[in-house]
Amino acid sequence: MYFRSKKDKWLTIILWVIVLLGVIAPLLNRQWFASGLMIIIGLFLLWFWFRTGYRIDNDKILIYYGPVKQTVKIKDIEIIFKTKFPLTSPALSFDRMQIKSGKYDIVTISPEEKESFLQQLMDINPDISIDKRLLESTDRK
Repeated sequence: MYFRSKKDKWLTIILWVIVLLGVIAPLLNRQWFASGLMIIIGLFLLWFWFRTGYRIDNDKILIYYGPVKQTVKIKDIEIIFKTKFPLTSPALSFDRMQIKSGKYDIVTISPEEKESFLQQLMDINPDISIDKRLLESTDRK
């Protein structure tokens, strides 16, 4: 099953303003080379926007983030915990969860449908330890 990334409204506004101003400003000034370059950069940024999501496929999570694809084996997941750590990650919201698998592998994601996402992971690997704060936030809906 595919889970779209949750997207914060403020991040939506910032991204679209940057893309639109980056393309429109050089066009208005008739800077054709800069316009073409900004269109390419804008499309690249929007690629991340439209292609960030998570697919649970049999025994693994496929994480898509623009042109990047990462795989996490569900059987290797040890713990999933809530975080708001703002470093770059395949998450378009600060309502995030970190997945720790293996000794050093940690990935941060932000699925829209957290409850369903976590339930599917638990169905595959019931030994995953889940941060109680994640469960509380899904109970309030």
